[in-house]
Amino acid sequence: MNVKMKGASFLEVYQNDIAPQLQSLDIILKSMDEPLNLTEASEALYISETEIIDIMKRLKISVIDQQSFLKIMEEASSPICRLYQREIAAGSPYVYTREEISYIYSIPLDIVNQACEELGLVKLTAYTLPDLFSRVNMQPAGFYCA
Repeated sequence: MNVKMKGASFLEVYQNDIAPQLQSLDIILKSMDEPLNLTEASEALYISETEIIDIMKRLKISVIDQQSFLKIMEEASSPICRLYQREIAAGSPYVYTREEISYIYSIPLDIVNQACEELGLVKLTAYTLPDLFSRVNMQPAGFYCA
């Protein structure tokens, strides 16, 4: 993830950077008829082939199929993989707490709280996240998803 947008809302970052990567990963997983090679997996996960090899050795993975691809994502270091790891750690709930949104997207909790208060949001779901993200302004340093 490489978006650094001064003054942009997190919604813009999500729509322009995070969502396309998630959609791409979803398509890869759903259309994977044959195992991926190292280059394909590396490009999809935004990590080096060396990192994939290291993860595969550590987890004793011999082929990159759908199941092992997800296991690699759970160990990989790229921002999109770390976001996935935090989502999994939070239990992928249907209704999120403010703390879970803060944790998953690395947005400071006080900013999440302020946006929720401004919008009157009590339940946070995939349907309300765009409203929330539109209220989260990016800091000059850029992207929150570290």
